[in-house]
Amino acid sequence: MLANDTDEKEKQDIEVIEVTSKRNQANTEMTEETQELLNIAGISGDPLSAVYSMPGIVYAGGDSGGEPAVRGSSPDDNAFYVDDMPVGYLFHLFGDSIFNENLIRDFQLHPAAFGSEYGNATGGVFDVQLRDPRHQDILTTIDLSMLRSGVMVEGSVTDDQAFYLSYRRSQMHLFLPEGEEEDGYTVFKAPISDDYQAKYQWLVGESHKLTFTASGASDTGGINISENSESGRVDPDSIGDLKISTGFDSQSLSWQFYGEEQKLMHLVASHNKEESKQSFGNGQFIDIDEEEYSLRFFYQLAWFENHKLGFGADYSKSMVDYEFDIIPYYCTDHDADCNQQKGERIQDSTDLEVENIAIHLDEIWNINDNWQVNLGIRAERDDYTEQSFIHPRLSINWYATDALTVKAKAGTYSRFPDISTALRKIGNPEIKSPEATHYSLAFEYQLTDLWFTSIDIYQKNLTELARSTDDLQENDIKYTNDLTGDAKGIEWVIKRERDNGWYGWASLSWSKSERTDEITNTTSEYYLDTPLLANVVANYQLNEHWDFGLRLTVRSGAKYTPIVGLRENPDYPDHYLPNYGELNSKTLPVYHRLDLEAKYHTQYFGQDAQWTFAVINAMAQENISGYYYDPQDNDSPNNYTISGEEDIGIFPYIGLKMSF
Repeated sequence: MLANDTDEKEKQDIEVIEVTSKRNQANTEMTEETQELLNIAGISGDPLSAVYSMPGIVYAGGDSGGEPAVRGSSPDDNAFYVDDMPVGYLFHLFGDSIFNENLIRDFQLHPAAFGSEYGNATGGVFDVQLRDPRHQDILTTIDLSMLRSGVMVEGSVTDDQAFYLSYRRSQMHLFLPEGEEEDGYTVFKAPISDDYQAKYQWLVGESHKLTFTASGASDTGGINISENSESGRVDPDSIGDLKISTGFDSQSLSWQFYGEEQKLMHLVASHNKEESKQSFGNGQFIDIDEEEYSLRFFYQLAWFENHKLGFGADYSKSMVDYEFDIIPYYCTDHDADCNQQKGERIQDSTDLEVENIAIHLDEIWNINDNWQVNLGIRAERDDYTEQSFIHPRLSINWYATDALTVKAKAGTYSRFPDISTALRKIGNPEIKSPEATHYSLAFEYQLTDLWFTSIDIYQKNLTELARSTDDLQENDIKYTNDLTGDAKGIEWVIKRERDNGWYGWASLSWSKSERTDEITNTTSEYYLDTPLLANVVANYQLNEHWDFGLRLTVRSGAKYTPIVGLRENPDYPDHYLPNYGELNSKTLPVYHRLDLEAKYHTQYFGQDAQWTFAVINAMAQENISGYYYDPQDNDSPNNYTISGEEDIGIFPYIGLKMSF
C-alpha cells in the first residue's frame, strides 16, 4: 500500500505543459535577414538604404539622393509594395527611406524575374512588410540623432487588440542656415522631411486578423537661384525661387483568414493621396494631385498532394489632376542635351484617369525532393493606353544536393508609361507601356554551416521605351516608343553567418546596360551603366555593450556625356550653353566609400538605451557624380571651365535611442 501511495503522489506532482497555437498569431519580430541589414554601417538604422550594399544596385542621383536603379533599369521601372499594397515611393528626396527602423518586419528585393503577384514594374520590386503591434504594456521609444529624430508608442489595448504609432522628422535643416548666400544660391527654406506610420490590429478568434494601417511622408525645401549662380548664368529661365513640396497619405484595411492545410485568404482595400508641387523661375510651376483607390484579393490552398494553388485579383483607379505653367524640355534620359529639346512656354490644366484590373494565378508543384516548379500567369489591362497584357512567368528550383540549389526564372512584364510622356500638350496620349522580358539563373551553395555563396546570371530585354521626337517644330507628337534596351550581368556573393560575435558578406558584380535608338539604329551605353561593383559588409560584437561595423563600396564610375564646347544661348545674348559630345561616351572616376559605425548599449534610469557613433565616407574620398559647365566672366566658345559635382564628404554623426 505504501508503494501505491507513492506512485499516486508522483503522478500528482507531474507538471503538465499544454502548448496551444493560434493560426492568426501576430508577426511582431523582425526577420534575421532584415536585422542584419539594419546593422549595416553608415545607413543610420535604415534597412531600405541597405539595398545600396547589394550587388547590381546603385543610386540614380548620387549619394545626395535619388531612387535606386536595379540591374541596369531606370528607377522609374521599379515598383514598391508595403504590406502587399502598391505605394508611390519608399524614399525621401535625399535617399533615406520613409519607415521607422523599429517597424519593418521583412524587406525583400526582387531584382529580376519576379512572380505574378507583382505588376506595373519592368525593373525591380521592393516588398516591405511592416510588423504587427506587440501585445505588451505601453512602451515609448525616443530616437535622437544628427540626421533625424523620432518617437514611437506601442502597446496593447485589450487581450486581442494592439497598436503602434510612429513619427519622425529630419534634422538636416539644422545644418543648413537659411538666408546665407553662397555662389549665388540662398537657402530660404532648409529641406525638411517627415514620415509617420500607424497600425491597429484585432486578432479575431483563432483564424482571423483585421488590421488598419495609416502611413504618410512629406519633403519640402526652397532655394533662391540668382543671376550670379551657375544655374542662373547658364539658364536665366531658372532665376528665382525654387521650391519643392511632395507628400502622400495612405490608409488601408486588411482582413486575413488562416485556415487549415495552408489555406489562406487575404483581402485589403486602400486609399492613397499624393501631392507634388514645384515652383521655379519667373512664375513657372508644376502641381500634381493624385488620388488612388485599390482593392487586392488573394486566395491560396493546397488542392492536390504536392500542389499549392494561388489566385489573386487587383483593381485600382487613379485620378490625376495635372496643372502647369512651364517652359518644357521634351527629353528623356537618353538625350545628350535637353537644351536642344526646349519648347515654348505653355500652360495647361488637365485630368488623367486610369483604371487598371489584373488577375494572376500561380501553381507550385513539388515534383519530388529535388524539383519544384512554379508556373504563373498575370493578365492585366488599363483603360488609358487601352492595352491588355498576358504575362507568363516561370520559376524552376533544382535541389541538386543538400548543399547545391539551382534556380531558373523567366517572365514578361510591363508598366504604365511616365506621366510626363503620356499627357496631352507636353506628351503623347497614344504612348504605349514599356515592356520587358527577364531571365535569371542562380547557383546557391552552402559551403559549410557558416559560409554560403551564390552566383546569379541575368538578362533583361526592354522594349517600347519612350524616345523624344527629333523635330519638335514639325511634329506635335513629342514622344514615341522607338527606344529599346538591354541589360545583362553576373553577380557573386559570399556570406558568413553570425558566429563568435561577427558576420558579414562580400559581393562582386559585372554588368552592361545599353539603349538602342530604333530610328537611327545607334546603340549607346545607359547613363547608369556601372560595369564593376564591389561591396564588403562586416559586423562584430565585442561584448554585451559594444558592436562595430563597416561598409566598403567600390564601383566603376557611371557613364556621362562630355561637354566639348560652348554655343551662344539663342534666347539670352551674352550667355552660353554647353555643347555635348557623344552620348554617354565617357566614364566618371572610380567611386569608393568607407563607412564606420560603433554602437554602445547601456541603461539610464533602468531603461534600455543605445548610442550610435558613425563616420560616413571615413576616408574623405572626393567621389565625382558628374561634370557641369561652370560659367566665368571671360568665357568664349573655346575658353570655358568644367567643374566636378562631388558626392557627400566625410560626415560624422551621433545618435541616441531610448525606451521607457
